[in-house]
Amino acid sequence: MTELRPTVAASILIAGLTLLGCSGNLATTEFTNPRFDFGFVERVAVMPLEDLAGDRQAGLRATRMLITELLASGAVDVVEPGELQAVADRVVRGRGLPSKDEILELGRQLEVQAVIVGSVTQSEVLRSGAVSVPVVTLDLHMLETETGTAVWAVTHTERGSGAAAKWLGTGAEPISATTRKCVQEALRSLFG
Repeated sequence: MTELRPTVAASILIAGLTLLGCSGNLATTEFTNPRFDFGFVERVAVMPLEDLAGDRQAGLRATRMLITELLASGAVDVVEPGELQAVADRVVRGRGLPSKDEILELGRQLEVQAVIVGSVTQSEVLRSGAVSVPVVTLDLHMLETETGTAVWAVTHTERGSGAAAKWLGTGAEPISATTRKCVQEALRSLFG
């Protein structure tokens, strides 16, 4: 067996660590209103997330995962999507984000203390040569339903396995797995 010289071995190690480092994520931007008592929030409604990424399923995929992760946390109850849609069809007049008055009315009719709104701003698989890296960015806001003001907001970007997976021969992760990780990391700032 041929023995590698120390400089060649070091170069291979540095290249491998560089590839692993390429899968890093941007820092999460978050806001939490320090005057708001989150213990007051027992039930929330999650509005369908807007798709600003151009991936026709990104908003639906992220919304469903967000609802599941909220329920799995055990911290809050979540209005079923069908119930939310029935009320939203009567209350929310325009497309896009609900107005302050609409948030207050959603709170009253759905008996929720908060409404979560947001968007998927990026959902794509970036390619560089033979390497594919899924990338998802979520922007979420929790609005309390007594005044309609934001009490929590987060923007998080998650990069899935790509360069490191290719280097190790395991293949790239699916966009749905990256979306799930992005939702989990975004919620970490809410639940700690």
